Parts: sequence; structure tokens; C-alpha cells
Amino acid sequence: MEPREHVQHFRIEAASLLAACRAEPTAGVPSCPGWDRTELLTHVAGVHAWVRRQLEDGPAERVRLSTVSRPPEGDELVPFFEAGAAELASALDAMDVAATWPTWAGPQPGTFYPRRMAHEVAVHRWDAVPTPVDAELAVDGLDELLELFAPLLPADRFGGATGTIHLHATDDGLAQTGEWLVTFGRDGIAFEKGHAKGDVAVRGMASDLLLWAWNRVPVDERFEVFGDRALLDLWREAVRF
Repeated sequence: MEPREHVQHFRIEAASLLAACRAEPTAGVPSCPGWDRTELLTHVAGVHAWVRRQLEDGPAERVRLSTVSRPPEGDELVPFFEAGAAELASALDAMDVAATWPTWAGPQPGTFYPRRMAHEVAVHRWDAVPTPVDAELAVDGLDELLELFAPLLPADRFGGATGTIHLHATDDGLAQTGEWLVTFGRDGIAFEKGHAKGDVAVRGMASDLLLWAWNRVPVDERFEVFGDRALLDLWREAVRF
């Protein structure tokens, strides 16, 4: 997925999240226990402010979240989020994606930021309004989770377990771009794209697979499962960020 596509998804999902907060600011967010939509919007606004600062300061030095002011409270939050999201979208469109930028995942190409912001707001929009994430964006989101987040998990969190999970997105038109083989091993999690036989296979829509991988939804009637479900329980317990 190209950076311009990520930025377009960012704009759409940010607008949807903002609309949900405007409509019912005190509605609970079941997937983020203890939060309402206003607290969710505050969190996302803070992430946006952090990345805006990084893009403003350039790629020479990493900006730490602790150095960025928290979003305002009360009536100022919604206009702060709206203006900040528009400013961030413009900055993402204009940034040098070929340069190497500092990130929490180590030095990365600038494409990291449009991609990360698209997925950050898409999953949090789902937290507020649980309608499906776009299928192609969901596939890219699973790629991102497995490429960037999963390797950061300490291997000892898996208790020495080994095995493989085959994830298969059933949306029309995805073909093997919507298949992954995830391996638990002594060094943690590894993966490869494409069709393969795993110790357990999980079939479902790409959006549901992404949300399951982020521990947003359980393995339920949305999925077909074949094989060793214990590995799915291991994922639910161990894959948390």
C-alpha cells in the first residue's frame, strides 16, 4: 500500500472517530475498558501531536512522547483533534518518505509514519464504532503488526511454546496477499506470507483477523478454526503491547 493511500485512510478514519465522539462523547468503549469516547479521542490526539512534532523537527533526532504537551480537555478537545488531524495529514503527504526517520521501532523509512498513523486511527475508530476496517488496509495492518510489533515481544513471554498459526483472509480479491504463516519459536514470533499448512488455521474476513490479532475480538462465529486452538489462546495471552 502506498503512502498516499495510507494518508487517505487516515483522513477517513480520523473523521469517523471524530464524528463518533461528537455524537456520543460519554459512550463507553468496551474494547478499551475504563475509557469513554472522549478518553479515546484524547489518546489518539496525543499520538497525533507526537507525530506532528516529529515531522516538524525532522529526521535528525527522535521526539519522545514525554516531551509533547497533552491534548486539552473539555470543549477544546474536539477542535484540537480536528485541526491536528488535518495538519498531520498534510504533513504526512509532504514528508520525505525516502529518508530514514527515528521511530520507537528503530530507524525506519518515512513510509513508517503514514502507515502507522493509518492503522493507529483505524483500530481506534473501530474501538469507538465497531464497523469493519477496509479489507486491504486490514491486510496491510496485519503485515505491520507481524513485521514491526511482534518482533519486539520477549521470547520468554511464550513459555518455550512452539507451533504455527495459518491466518487466511476470505475476502474476495485478496488471494495470497491475505495469508500468513505465523511461527512461535525459541526466538519469539516469525512469519511468512502465503499459503501454508499450520498447526492451527484461522479463516475469516481480513478486518476480523486484524482485530483478533490486536486482541479486539475473540475467536467466535466470525471464524473457521481447524487444528490446535491452544496456540490461539497463547496468542491472546502473550501478544499484548
